[in-house]
Amino acid sequence: EWEHYERLLSWMPLVIGLHSAVPLLVAGVQLQLFVPNLTLPYDFFGGLIALAEIVIALSFLYGAGTRIGAAFLGLIWLVGAIRFGPLLLLEHTLFLGVAFFMFVMGRGPAALDMTLQRLHRPLERLVPRAVPMLRVLTGIGIVVLAFTEKLWNVPMGVDFLQRYPLNFFPAIGFESVGDAEFILIAGTVELTFGLLLISGAFVRLMTLILWVPFNLTLPFLGWRELVGHLPIYGIMALIVIWGEERTETQQAFVTGVKMKERES
Repeated sequence: EWEHYERLLSWMPLVIGLHSAVPLLVAGVQLQLFVPNLTLPYDFFGGLIALAEIVIALSFLYGAGTRIGAAFLGLIWLVGAIRFGPLLLLEHTLFLGVAFFMFVMGRGPAALDMTLQRLHRPLERLVPRAVPMLRVLTGIGIVVLAFTEKLWNVPMGVDFLQRYPLNFFPAIGFESVGDAEFILIAGTVELTFGLLLISGAFVRLMTLILWVPFNLTLPFLGWRELVGHLPIYGIMALIVIWGEERTETQQAFVTGVKMKERES
């Protein structure tokens, strides 16, 4: 029933917020910007950015000042682009998408913002752009990663496979597919998925198809890989539930949050 769909959508800001808060918190306490390869300096600047990540993570976890935290998330992404160069930060545009989404939608139900009746309502004018912007920026990050980690950097990918034997093609009868070919195939699949996310075509189907191969690295790379993938998991869940771009779905976000507000 449509009312149940509205309730389900109303919980998605909470899902995105929690899934984004964990990697931000882990990165902050380890003096990193979003991911391990963006190491912050051991000085006042690095400490300030790391502290900002921790505060943003806590604002997403508790739903306290979520819109302010989202604005600061967008700001530190821009600071990172200046510090590390735009190409490296383009690999992580999903955090920019999360910032926009959380700024527009707030943290939804079970949040201090809703309890205090402050900054908790979605910005209705921007609601139609919240999910598309998150989807497009996530797709851009995936496309850039497909090139920088695979298609443009096959030797790095082959070296990675030497340490983590993820090339499963020989085991299923395709002995001719070596590590270099596997990297090119993986990069092409990643590129295709990213482009489809940007275009908005077949996104629900592609998300469901790629759910299993996207998780194949977890048993090999452990908790760090899991933490890094958490925002993607939240975004995938939102895309599967959201489906096609429809005016009714956009309005369901606002209606669902208002419904939760009345119940609380």
